Amino acid sequence: MNYGSIFEAGRPIDPLPPEALEAQKQLLDEALAADLTIAISLSPGDWLRSKEQFRRVGRDGKPTRKEDICALYPGLDAFCQNVGISVARAFGRFPAFGAALVHSEVRDAAAPCFHEHDREAFRRATGLEIPSEVASPRGVDYRRLAQFPQDRVIPDDHPLLLYYRWYWKQGDGWNGLNTVLCRGLRTGVRPDFWIWHDPAVRVAKVYGSGGEVDIISQWTYTYPDPIRIGLATDELLTMAAGATQTASEPHPAGSNPKQSGSGGQQVMKMTQIIWYRSQTAPEPKKGQLPPAYQARWEIEQPDAPFITIAPMHLREAFWTKIARPIQGIMYHGWESLVPCEGHSSYRYTHPQTQHELARLIREVVEPLGPMLRQVPGVRSDVAMLESFTSEMFAGRGTFGWGGSWAGDCWHVLQWAHLQTDILFEETILAGGLERRRVLVMPDCDVLPRSLVERIRAFQQAGGLIIGDDRLIPAIQPDILLPVYQRTGHNAKDKAALQALAAQLRQQLDSRYTRRLDTDHPDVIPYRRAYKDAEYVFLVNDRRHYGNDVGHHGLVMEQGDPSRAQVRLRRPDGVVYDLLRHAQVPVRKEPQHPDSLLWDVDLGPCEGTVFLVLPTPVAEVRLQAPEQLAPGESGRLRIEMVDAQGHPLEAVFPLHVQITDPEARQAEPTGYWAAVDGRLELPLDIAPNDTPGVWQIEVRDLASGKRARAYFRLPPPTPWPPERKTPMPKEAAEAVQPKG
Repeated sequence: MNYGSIFEAGRPIDPLPPEALEAQKQLLDEALAADLTIAISLSPGDWLRSKEQFRRVGRDGKPTRKEDICALYPGLDAFCQNVGISVARAFGRFPAFGAALVHSEVRDAAAPCFHEHDREAFRRATGLEIPSEVASPRGVDYRRLAQFPQDRVIPDDHPLLLYYRWYWKQGDGWNGLNTVLCRGLRTGVRPDFWIWHDPAVRVAKVYGSGGEVDIISQWTYTYPDPIRIGLATDELLTMAAGATQTASEPHPAGSNPKQSGSGGQQVMKMTQIIWYRSQTAPEPKKGQLPPAYQARWEIEQPDAPFITIAPMHLREAFWTKIARPIQGIMYHGWESLVPCEGHSSYRYTHPQTQHELARLIREVVEPLGPMLRQVPGVRSDVAMLESFTSEMFAGRGTFGWGGSWAGDCWHVLQWAHLQTDILFEETILAGGLERRRVLVMPDCDVLPRSLVERIRAFQQAGGLIIGDDRLIPAIQPDILLPVYQRTGHNAKDKAALQALAAQLRQQLDSRYTRRLDTDHPDVIPYRRAYKDAEYVFLVNDRRHYGNDVGHHGLVMEQGDPSRAQVRLRRPDGVVYDLLRHAQVPVRKEPQHPDSLLWDVDLGPCEGTVFLVLPTPVAEVRLQAPEQLAPGESGRLRIEMVDAQGHPLEAVFPLHVQITDPEARQAEPTGYWAAVDGRLELPLDIAPNDTPGVWQIEVRDLASGKRARAYFRLPPPTPWPPERKTPMPKEAAEAVQPKG
């Protein structure tokens, strides 16, 4: 991307020289022919780092480190918008040009800036001067502040709190540059074009990360425990729910017609195909001998800095993230997934990982993906607060990595089978404690007064507070959860955290009843729902040390099978296994009269999903035209009905197959979702389609039931068609009768 030319022009222009521009257009045409979508990565703000005049400055007015720019510098917003417009004008009309990633991984180097325009922006926002204590983007330790309140409750208008809220929403400038870049792009692209930003939760916990992007995403390393990927996913869901409060200016919820989530933003989740060698299988330090046992890859590639994720970790992380209501999945680290020519820091060290990913896509994503994207999440009655104020005044926070006590507390909740929503302080102040039963408060050293008042009112109304010994003195927890510091020995740490989970279960069981539970601590449940239909996900986290990295003790990378009993608090219903496409036997027990129970066997690090309905699927109904003429269009109508013939109010996964008289598949063959038990599909017949009887088959991937229909495509008249061109002489001689 020729950012320099756009910058110098000061207006939208062709983003590439003519020859390169034509090459990119040809590439887009080739992608369309191959049924591929091309995404572009745009980071004009990152390019500006080469220009010293835009660097952030300290209080002394001198430029700080060169890794970052002052994103509030006058004129940079216009430059970024011009980049977006330039790209949209050049490529927006190409159908294969489908998405854009904006300003990835730029905020880590940002810091408070003290240009006069920065100071003036803060004055306009708050009426205050930047507090003298401000130096780092991560806040100021409360223990360094004179006359800090003994109960660690600060006023909502504390100058430092106001500054850091402003900084993380608007003051570092990156959310605003994302927004104008998005607006520029949207001037010339199709309505289905989408824009994303990552890593969106590697920030402090306030709304607005990414600005006005359509989708936010975050990548996660699966070690030491692959369920960790669910923490960042839950954080993304909370961030997206608050997307009405952008970094630049508010916009109405749902203002983009493409988006259906709360606040208009959606969520994708990326798994890293790579593992840091240093955190999974460290090289021997200088002068040390290697361990007695070494994996084959350690012998063949002793200098590998990044290695391939273990297949079992990839599998478990996959199920953990798709259990949640996300719209897309991503993977990073091609050179670690498949053998490649050349030298890269990403090394191919495990040959089976690529096959496991392909299997999951083929067996789960393709058949169930359309359904999964339509099934909403549920509002859990258990929530965990990630406190922005404690991040800024006590150095807390997960910052997208999860390597903190708050992150491990979230793990404890998963192993205690407490489906947990993440709350930010803004969430609670906007009514986020309504219909909650339990609030978990790890690492809440300092809180603002208005938040404390809301939490006290929640507790006085019967809500349970789970806190640790870092909780502010102004709130007394109902249950104290001891802080645990990891040792780096994965088996020991998991056992210790699961012991805390077992202790927490014991303390909660007489005061709280789970909607969904299993009798195996390693079989972790997650629930989503659509009307009266429930979707039960299970993930098997039972693992042991393997022979790939396990001898280092940092990661248990292989899985074990698990058998569990599932209990769903629901008086009646039928259960379908969506992987095996069959009804599951359920039972009732005297000690659980209000619950359905069934058994499940899960393979190593495996996951699964069940659909629970009030009544069984009695029939798949299919209506199709009896006859269509060449060039004509019709409609397929599919219904999943109960015994009374009423469509079932659930989202069903379906497979639809259309075959012509020569058994060739035709559109709209594929996997679909039937919302409210109904699906309509267009049936478009081309003028040159094969005449004869066409077959339609629909299979419900819940019950396994099928339906078939046929329609006739009459031949054109006259038939067979007259030959328009003379037959070649050789062919004519070949068909002449002998003698």
